[in-house]
Amino acid sequence: MFNMSRSTGLYFLLSCGGLLLTSQAHAFDLNGAWATGADQCSKIFVKKGDKISFAQFSEEFGRGFVVDGNDVRGKTERCTITSRKETGDTIDFQAACASEIMATSTNLRLKILDANSVSRIFTDPAFAGMELTFYRCSM
Repeated sequence: MFNMSRSTGLYFLLSCGGLLLTSQAHAFDLNGAWATGADQCSKIFVKKGDKISFAQFSEEFGRGFVVDGNDVRGKTERCTITSRKETGDTIDFQAACASEIMATSTNLRLKILDANSVSRIFTDPAFAGMELTFYRCSM
């Protein structure tokens, strides 16, 4: 169970890495809500005023995260980007994450597919070749 929580945290941190890029003139903007299925956004997120939250039972429809500056939120964890580097269509970053049961520091890699989709590239040898694509949600 520890490895599953850690991998979930790693996946979540990936999403956060692009946030810090906003300090560069050509940086990719990750701010907003992102989901594993573009057609599932309304089932994963709800918006009240200017705040985006996770819908009840959102995990039944897919995964997602919300980026706001250097802060990234998942359904059960929060991360803060501590460093980032954008090279071409790849973003590498480090983040500090916390959930109810653990805190961890993680290295993540994100590939920019286009303005509205990114793919988390798993760098851990245990997950070699695994990718998880996220789509920007219009909220």
